[in-house]
Amino acid sequence: MSLLRKVKNAFLLRFPMEKNKTKRIISFWEKGGPDFGYFKAADQKGWVDTFWKKDSVFYSLFQQLNLESVLEIACGAGRHSLQVASRIQKLYLLDSSAGALEIAREKFNGYPQVTYLHNPEGLGIPREMLPDGSVSTVFSYDAMVHFEKECVDAYIKDSFRVLKPGGLALLHHSNYDKNPEGIFSSNPGWRNYMSWELFTQMAKASGFRIIESKTISYTSENSDRITLLQK
Repeated sequence: MSLLRKVKNAFLLRFPMEKNKTKRIISFWEKGGPDFGYFKAADQKGWVDTFWKKDSVFYSLFQQLNLESVLEIACGAGRHSLQVASRIQKLYLLDSSAGALEIAREKFNGYPQVTYLHNPEGLGIPREMLPDGSVSTVFSYDAMVHFEKECVDAYIKDSFRVLKPGGLALLHHSNYDKNPEGIFSSNPGWRNYMSWELFTQMAKASGFRIIESKTISYTSENSDRITLLQK
């Protein structure tokens, strides 16, 4: 077997080729999936500090949020909410990975204010899980950067739905506007296709007002944005 064929076969073993793009992405972080070990690596202090050190743009914008009732979208194993859980009165952790939520349950043992929401479809926030106007804040860090644009749109719409009037959504999303029909794992930092113009259109169409947005050179120049929206 040629070296090229061996490399190609290894690639196919590691990267699922599910036709549905959203399902393909979900499969990466399923228990036993090709990149489930990501959660352990992402818990390392250096990675977490990128978001939670006091001089971080993520931390600065987070200070504007009302922590009465908070939903974290795509929480994974809960590394971000864990940084502020003691300040949150009611916390909802939403993820498509049952395995990741198992890890989160271990981390949040002793936090009675936490509710775990498993949505294996990974597309929006089911109404039966969270009713309209039920939270003061929605946030998502280091996850939405990988989502397909249809998935981002679904989460924006449902974030508007579950927020109370005046509530805020702080979303860390891709700003990578190349390779629109390609596979996210082929892009730098696994950033999926998203442009600022498209994100703005989605947010405004859902009813949001854009409070602030900052460009971040995370995995490549201007690869990401962090955007604060208000209902």
